[in-house]
Amino acid sequence: MTETIVGIQTFVDPAIPGFSAIIKQRYSDFIVNEVDQENQTVRLTSYDLPVPDPEGIRLREEQLQAKEDAEQANREMGDEAKLAELAAVLDNDEETMTQIRKMLDSYGNDVEFVNLKPQDDKAKRTMIHKVIKERFSGRMISETVEGTMRLRMHKKKDDFDRRGKVKYDIWKDLGGEFCRFCLFKENRETMEAINHLTTTLRVPGKVFTFAGTKDRRGITSQWVTAHKVKAERLLALNKGLRNMNLGNFSYVPKSLKLGDLNGNRFMITLRNVQVDSEDTLNKSMTSLRDKGFINYFGMQRFGTGSVGTHEVGGAILRGEWEAAVDLIMKPRLGEGPDLEKARKHWAEHKDAKEAIKLFPRRWVAEYQILWSFQKTGHQRQPFEALNNIPRNLRLMYVHAYQSYIWNHMVTERIALYGADKPVVGDLVAIDKNALEAGDENMDDNSNDNNRGASSKGDSHVRAKVLTEEDVDQYTIYDVILPLPGFDVIYPTHAIGAKYKELMAKDGLDPHSMKRGNKEYSLSGSYRSFLSKPENVEWEIVRYDQADIPLTLTDQERMEGKPQPLLVPDGKYLALILNLTLKSSQYATMAIREVCKQDTSAGFQATLNTVDSTANSTTASAAVTPAETTPVVTPAETPAETPSAMSADGKGEETTGASKRSIEEVEGATPGPEAKASKD
Repeated sequence: MTETIVGIQTFVDPAIPGFSAIIKQRYSDFIVNEVDQENQTVRLTSYDLPVPDPEGIRLREEQLQAKEDAEQANREMGDEAKLAELAAVLDNDEETMTQIRKMLDSYGNDVEFVNLKPQDDKAKRTMIHKVIKERFSGRMISETVEGTMRLRMHKKKDDFDRRGKVKYDIWKDLGGEFCRFCLFKENRETMEAINHLTTTLRVPGKVFTFAGTKDRRGITSQWVTAHKVKAERLLALNKGLRNMNLGNFSYVPKSLKLGDLNGNRFMITLRNVQVDSEDTLNKSMTSLRDKGFINYFGMQRFGTGSVGTHEVGGAILRGEWEAAVDLIMKPRLGEGPDLEKARKHWAEHKDAKEAIKLFPRRWVAEYQILWSFQKTGHQRQPFEALNNIPRNLRLMYVHAYQSYIWNHMVTERIALYGADKPVVGDLVAIDKNALEAGDENMDDNSNDNNRGASSKGDSHVRAKVLTEEDVDQYTIYDVILPLPGFDVIYPTHAIGAKYKELMAKDGLDPHSMKRGNKEYSLSGSYRSFLSKPENVEWEIVRYDQADIPLTLTDQERMEGKPQPLLVPDGKYLALILNLTLKSSQYATMAIREVCKQDTSAGFQATLNTVDSTANSTTASAAVTPAETTPVVTPAETPAETPSAMSADGKGEETTGASKRSIEEVEGATPGPEAKASKD
């Protein structure tokens, strides 16, 4: 799979020369800090336990004291005084009071209950309940039966009915039922880390919630909330945790939901930079800061093997179920000997019973297809086999096809009209705020939180076509392009026709995206043409030791570790860049704009020796031309992926690691028998 195949072909400023570099030589070369909805960067800064709110405690103590005083006053009040108070709220109804006295005197033997006269005044009914509760607690009960309010004697079973009873709520004193904390992790996926916490604490997985998953290969910090778990319990875990720490504890009234973030702050170190001059680095970063980058969907969206996930999506949209199954199961290179053996066995024998024994269970799509074939005893129902794959994974395939078309259209748009200004026929959002609010789920026709039945995301976003009268009122950053669907409009210039031209090659029509199967009826959405990162900063440094740390992590800063020792005239050159990206933006595409190099996993695989030779190669500020030594860039997820799906994270990373986000989805909702496949 190459960038050209999926439409990633141009740059905002191609005139600036490219350069080569190594990324993620160390985990600390890729640091990600979540940016929350208050626009605060999440960092690990403290292990202190939260202090309860003094004012909240004072108010709670006053309430408890008032309750005790009321109970004492009630004990000191005589029965006649209590009955007089009850008679007053019953409008001195002598007949009713006589029945109540009989019931009390006989302990309910002579009169089992007393029906009260209908009362339309809700406030009066509330007052009656209050008097009974406060003055006759433990003796008499007020209740409503079939619309009639009645009084009866207190029974033993009523002691187990806690409704309406005031009890001390410790969580209110603390500030809320949810303990929010910073999850700091290194080389661990978010779901892997959360699963470890649930196992260690022996609590259900639903106890923990977070705003989005973070990458494995890197050092990340993010908020997590735990329902009714004390900070002391979480803090105690730090002693036994490996490659992760918990800190910055506080109590909050609400839990986090997927998507509850504004983006991520990246600190990315490009090592062993080989460039014609440092001036080129400064020009590249200045361009990124001032002009931004093309908002392409990154390579990880399409897989890394010879079969792209967008190809599977195209087959599904055509209704070619057997072809879609064949593409998913098709043998491909670079996946490891075990998986290659499993695919080869299936291709040669089509024996589901034996093949399912060979496929790793974490490969959910393949495993579920084989499970379906094994259950039916034949392969004549490919549609049912596809439906056995978790729904969110199936939709990832069709969304990949939308992304494939979108990428190609962006490239065509730049080729025809440039990347400097909007032109007549372009599209802009009528409500830009609505576009930004829906940006996270822009291509998700579902959200069962995270995915649902219909297009959520920006389903409410509407676009308009620019005309001669208003084209000058907008900038290139306002221009959007649609992901194909039945509820979007298309540019009226040449790009509109190119949508139809490109999709026709796949036997599809952008103006006919409804399907008999609602799941694959894509409503479409919009995505900004260019993205501009926020708070862009960079530093050019030199160093002598190839593997020396060049930045500090949150934990190292908190521990007071000194800044790495840099050498002004060192052998190696590095570029450290800091930038903030919104949730739907891909860090790989920002780095690609800076380096002007390929980000495909296949291309990176040819550069595996760069890391190993870095220790013995001297790099200077003016070395081999950038064109001769490509960059090693990451195959990461977007700045944020608010998805419940994640790989198991237990195996070693391979060249195909980015494909795992599509096909090794253990966090996905499993189909029949899939629960057994979770490690």
